[in-house]
Amino acid sequence: MDQGAMNYVVRVLVQRILALILFWLGARSELSWHVWIYFGTIFAISIAASVIMLRVNPETLSQRGKVVTDSPLWDKVLLGSYWILHFFAIHWVAGREWQGSVPSPTLYWIGMILVVLSSLLAVSALAVNPFLESTSRIQAERGQSVIATGVYGVVRHPTYAAVLLSALGIALVFSTTLVAVTAGVISAIIVLRTYLEDRMLRAHLAGYLEYARKVRYRLLPYVW
Repeated sequence: MDQGAMNYVVRVLVQRILALILFWLGARSELSWHVWIYFGTIFAISIAASVIMLRVNPETLSQRGKVVTDSPLWDKVLLGSYWILHFFAIHWVAGREWQGSVPSPTLYWIGMILVVLSSLLAVSALAVNPFLESTSRIQAERGQSVIATGVYGVVRHPTYAAVLLSALGIALVFSTTLVAVTAGVISAIIVLRTYLEDRMLRAHLAGYLEYARKVRYRLLPYVW
């Protein structure tokens, strides 16, 4: 079994556990079933997605486990900011604003659906793109080519679209002001990263300009 892929899976699962711990540290109170369903769901999805990817495309997981690459400075700054905010800070903030239950059961369930859909979209992208590293760079040493199959036939950056769905989902699950603000900052980072990465791919990846003409939208069909 690919050791790099397994290391990445373990890291993802640890991130999910730390998110729960940070929520509890922020709340310092009894957690309702809403919280356990939310964290249980994202943990279960992470396990299921990891099992699928280990069987379908373990090389992608191994490559995503790399933390040191030749990606540009803007990518390192944006990736680091996104990583801290999306996996840790937003859950600590949600804990700080926790009042013992969710403000809106309806929004909670809509948010949970979006969180699940975001994971399905991300796995769909990971399954077909062997060049889907965590960092943004041209992988010349791996012979990177344009991927236009599956969800890449709908939008050019489906994993970033998945992050936007996830951020919105978390904002709806907890439905508090600071969580919504944090989700907005995460979304802004992702939009900027999408723009910069798309510009880099247009300039340096063979075939990407033609692909961009066929698949017009970066993140949201009929929007952008």
